[in-house]
Formats: sequence, C-alpha cells, structure tokens
Amino acid sequence: MSFDFSGLNPEQKKAVLQTDGPVLILAGAGSGKTRTLTSRIAYLVKEKKIQPSKILALTFTNKAAREMKERVEKMIGENILGLWIGTFHSVSARIMRSEAEHMGYSKNFSIYDVDDQVRAIKKVISTLTVPQQLYTPKMIQNRLSKVKNQFLFPEDLYDMKREGLDEYLPSIYLSYQRFLKENNALDFDDLLLKPIELFQKNPDILKKYSDKFQYVLVDEYQDTNKAQYLFIREIVKKHQNLCVVGDEDQAIYGWRGADINNILNFKNDFKNAAIFKLEENYRSNKYILEAANSVVKHNTERIGKNLWTRNTSGSRIDVQVTKTDLAEAERIREKIHDEVFTNKRSFQDIAVLYRTNAQSRIIEDQMRKHAISYNIVGGVKFYERKEIKDILAYLKLIVNQSDSISLKRIVNFPLRGVGDTTVGKIEKYAEMEQINLFEAMGRVNEIASISPAMSGRVVDFYNLIKNFISLSSDLSAVELTSTLASETGILHHYQTEYDQYESESRVANIRELFRSIEEFTEDRQRNKRDDSLSAFLEEVSLMTDVDTWNSDSNAITLMTLHAAKGLEFPVVFISGLEMGLLPLQRNSANLNELEEERRLLYVGMTRAEEKLYLSYAQSRRKYNQNQQTMPSLFIDEIPQELMNISSSSYVMPASKTTRKRRHRSKVNSYIDSNNEDQSVDDIFKIGQNVYHATFGRGQIRNLEGHGDKMKITVEFTDEGITKKLMKEYANLTPLEE
Repeated sequence: MSFDFSGLNPEQKKAVLQTDGPVLILAGAGSGKTRTLTSRIAYLVKEKKIQPSKILALTFTNKAAREMKERVEKMIGENILGLWIGTFHSVSARIMRSEAEHMGYSKNFSIYDVDDQVRAIKKVISTLTVPQQLYTPKMIQNRLSKVKNQFLFPEDLYDMKREGLDEYLPSIYLSYQRFLKENNALDFDDLLLKPIELFQKNPDILKKYSDKFQYVLVDEYQDTNKAQYLFIREIVKKHQNLCVVGDEDQAIYGWRGADINNILNFKNDFKNAAIFKLEENYRSNKYILEAANSVVKHNTERIGKNLWTRNTSGSRIDVQVTKTDLAEAERIREKIHDEVFTNKRSFQDIAVLYRTNAQSRIIEDQMRKHAISYNIVGGVKFYERKEIKDILAYLKLIVNQSDSISLKRIVNFPLRGVGDTTVGKIEKYAEMEQINLFEAMGRVNEIASISPAMSGRVVDFYNLIKNFISLSSDLSAVELTSTLASETGILHHYQTEYDQYESESRVANIRELFRSIEEFTEDRQRNKRDDSLSAFLEEVSLMTDVDTWNSDSNAITLMTLHAAKGLEFPVVFISGLEMGLLPLQRNSANLNELEEERRLLYVGMTRAEEKLYLSYAQSRRKYNQNQQTMPSLFIDEIPQELMNISSSSYVMPASKTTRKRRHRSKVNSYIDSNNEDQSVDDIFKIGQNVYHATFGRGQIRNLEGHGDKMKITVEFTDEGITKKLMKEYANLTPLEE
C-alpha cells in the first residue's frame, strides 16, 4: 500500500518527497509544520524503508517530541522503538551517557539545574578574589550560560577585551568546570557543549553517530544557538541529509543566545539546499492573519512569506484602551465573562498573554476576585518546589556519590544535628585526601577536630545513604523513593512542621512525585527504554514550563508571550501594548531588538484561532506612582479596517501619511529613549523598590556616578543586608507596588 498523501497540501507534499540533501522548510504559524515533519519521518520509514534507528529528530520541548512520536506511530501503525526523537538537551545527554568515559566522566553524572549551578558557583568564588558585593553567584551563572551558548571556553576569554565581571570570568569559568568534573556533573549548557567537544576530539565517535543518523530533522530551527548549530553540522557533515523546519518571523530567543542567522543563512551554510514555503494557515481567521502579516512585514531580517487562509469567517481584532492598568485587567475579565457566558466558551479556550511576568499580578487578582479558574505557565514549577527538590537531592546522591551539591542540601535535612561547621571540616579533609565529600564522611572518625558524638551522626547519615544505594539495585524507582521519603523522616517532617493546609499541600506534592515516577517507569517499559532512577532524574532535569502544563484543565491560561510559542487557543488576549512594555524598554536598544519585539507580538497574535483582543492602558503604575504611557508603535502597523477600537479617548489618525509620521516618531523614540547614554536617573531613583534574584526585595538608598558604572546602594529587606552594586551587572528589577 502506497503512502497516503491526502492530508498534505501540494507544498507540504513536495517537502516530504525531497528526502535527500539539505532541505529548509519555512513554515509560517499554523501552517502544518508538525504534520509535514511527521509525514516526512513516516515516509522515510514506510516508503523509503529507512530503519527508525537511522533517523534523528530534534525538538525544543519534550511536549513537541511526544506529539511528533505519537503522530508518526499513528501514521505507521506500529511503535517506532528505534527512532531517536527528543530535545537537543535530552539527545545530547543520551549520547553523553554512552560516551562519558571519553570525556573523563562516569555515565551516572548529575545534571545541575540553575539552583545547583548557583550553589556551585558560590562555592567556587569563595576561593577566588572576586568582588562578591558587585557580582553575585546568580549574575555569574547567567553570564557563564551566555558564554557557553556561544561555544566559548575559558581559554577563549583570555583573548577578549575584559572589564567588569568579564575580568574575573576566565578564572571563574575554569574553576567552575573543574568543580563540575570533580562532582561528576554537567550543567544544562554543558549538555550542548560536551558532545561537540567529544566529536572534535574523537573522530571515530563522530563517525559512529554520523553513520548511525543518516537522516536528521530539526524543528524550530530559528531558535538554535551556536552550540546547537555546531552539533547539527558535525552530525550531517558527511551525508548532508538535513531537514530543518522553522520560521524566521518567530525567532524570539535572541536574548538567550538563539541566532536568527542560522535560518537566514541556511542556503549559504548548506549548498544546493531545497527551500519550501508553507504559507497556508489552518489556525487563524483572515483578520488575525492579515494583522499579523502587516506587523511582521516591517522587519528587515526576513526571508519572506505571507500567510493566507481559506477561512473567510471571523471577526475583527478588538483593541481595548483603558485609563489604567487596573482598568485594563478589569476589562480583560469582563471580556472573558462575555466569551464564556455569551459565546459559550470554556475557560480552557482562553489565554491571556503578557510581555513580563510582573503584569500577571493584577490580572490574577481579577481572576481570584471573580472566582475564575486560571493556571499560570511559568510560576513555581513542580520539580522546583522545596519538598520535591529535597527528595530529588537524596536520589541524585544515591545515583552519583560525587555530587557534593546534592549532599550538602540534605546532610542535615531533616535535622540530624550535622551543621555547616562540621561539613566544612569534612570538606577540608576530603580536599587533603583527594577524595569526594561522601567518601570523607565514611572516614569521619579520622578527623580529630570532630567529636565522637558528631562523628556518630555523620556515620549514621553515611550508612543511611549506603543502604539506599544497595537497595537501588533491588527496588523499582518508585519503591525506592517512597521508602526513602518515609525512612529518612521527610514525610514526617512535612506532616508535622507546617500548618494543616501547607502540610497537606506539600505531602500531596510528594505523593504526586511518586505517581510521576510510576508513570515514567510504565512509559519507559512500554517503549523498551531505560526506566532507571538515573533516567528519571535526567528527564526531570530537562523539563520545561510547557512540559508540565496541563492543557486539559478547564481554566484560563496566563503566560508570557515567550511561553505561548507553539500553542494555540480559540481566544487570545494580549495585554500591555505600550511603548516601553511591548516593545520592552531596555537600558540600550537597537533596531535588531525592536525587530525581535515585533516578532514576539507576531507570535502572540498567531496563537489566536477565532478571536484576538489587544489592550493597553493610558497609565500604568510603576515605582509607586502612575506613569502616562504611549500606545505601542505596533498598533500603528495594523490597518484600521482590521480593528475595532473600544475607547472614548483614542482616535486613530485618518491619513496614511499621519500614521507613517507617528510610526516613524515612535521608532525613533524607542531607539533614543533606550540609548546607552540615557540618564540613569530615568531608570533608577533613590527610594525606589527593586528586586534581585539572589537578595530578594530591596530599596535603593543611594546612587553614585553615571552610566553603566554607576554604583547603586540597595538595602535588601528580605536578607537584612545592604549591598553596593554596579548598575551594568546589578540585574535589578523595578517593583510595582
């Protein structure tokens, strides 16, 4: 029986049939890219008789990987056991598990999340001459991540111009990597770097994977950074059978290292590439598409395409103008009420999107006051809750005894009387004996400065972990975890140390963890894949916000525009279309950043299937006072005939000439107001409340100097300390009261 192409349009079919050589599929929003990708994989297996194990498919979320795998299996009618499909990080981790010894690691290495990285950096810089009053561990972690995503190593930094934090970065980077190796750990960014290092240092291993993966497919190619680009290039260098799917108009991650030039220059990087454009949209109505097209066409960094639809129904875009941001939130709530009770929508049909997380508070207040059920994507993640991280730290130590970060988290939790002073003495002994911290705890009786009573407590902990290590080979992952939670006293701690409501909530979360391990094990066994505790810990460490979002719950979804990428809803609200918010005001800005902000709005608009609401407030509360705002220049880019504007005070300019003049003025204003020479007094003020990722909430007490070198003195109320920070590296977020 021949392959069924009936579900594909002509351009999609061409893209599926072009199986060999480099292929770029430019897939506009809602144009069926997943259908095209999955059909291509199914065609390779079913018609070209390519073994699934010869195919590698790379995505950016586990959710996308699961969806693709399920679709391919439905098309083929069988379980595709050999196919490698997953995120860049999960595929890289899988390679590193197999080849770890070639890079000086053991295969049971830990994967450090941001919290673990910050703890490791704090330990590292305590031994270096780094001015910690200026450069916090969180600030350093952020900078190191950016450097790694550019595929730079410590030796590369010595040749670069260094000032501020970058003056200390090479030594920090070097010491940090040494610490990770001693702990048999990789951080999130290492998962991308290490396989490339592996391939470059071991040509035979590169050949092994290049021969294995005869066909490579990449989703969301516009979001790849330099390290991901190099990983792909190494794998396909020999056979060039690379198919990438992407949309330069949805490139919105430049701030975290993604390089739009990877997709713009694809035809130069891969000669004789076939290019297909998917422009028919199956998601949104004509008003939404025309409006989105009219906005994004103002960008210059484009290959170019124009979305269209056969769907001629639908209504114009609603633009809501309100006096204040509070009134904006109230209007959004009123419109949600109309959609639910008048238009018979379900709560889960509706999403409210915003540029920054800070905007969600007043919207949440409206939801709560009027008993509207809602979910926030990007809030406190399940696997980052304290009770979950405590148990995961035990599990990480059981798998990898070199992991001192996990060990130090739980050595005195629940309380067993082993304090920081004792741990510090054991650390010094471990360094002297050149053994890891856990081994040193087993030899604590050799440390004269630790009393016999204290040594006994340490040995009890050591034996507890050793017992669980031996049990791990006999018990399933869920049996081991539930036994551990009980025998370590963690469950008892959370049942007795908090008020009833919080206690019940935390214990419920722990039981949910047991259930998630059970589901993981069942899924892995069904697909004949590694179901070990180590594999579970790896999957947890690579989860994203969207992966843990329950799209089936009947609740309004609140999320940032960035988080909404790849999703779709019948009704979408986008709030805060104001100059300085969307596009976002920065300390410095240029036209490239303005274009990324425009793409971000384009992504948000094209999430809507049937109804799109845009809103802005004429004043917004900032720094303890109401500040007047100006409507976003992006509204000026939408033709008048596509919008219904609800406002008594906003009048759209009648002539195109007037609109162009106003638009040009706003573009210039955006660049000028974000110029590097801007007075810092316009950004920070004495008495202003701010937030810092490490020190929490604080208030500015003094300002010294000007520009990026300005010194900002902040009294942090959460920590009860005062810090003097350099503005360039302070990473302070103004707080709205």
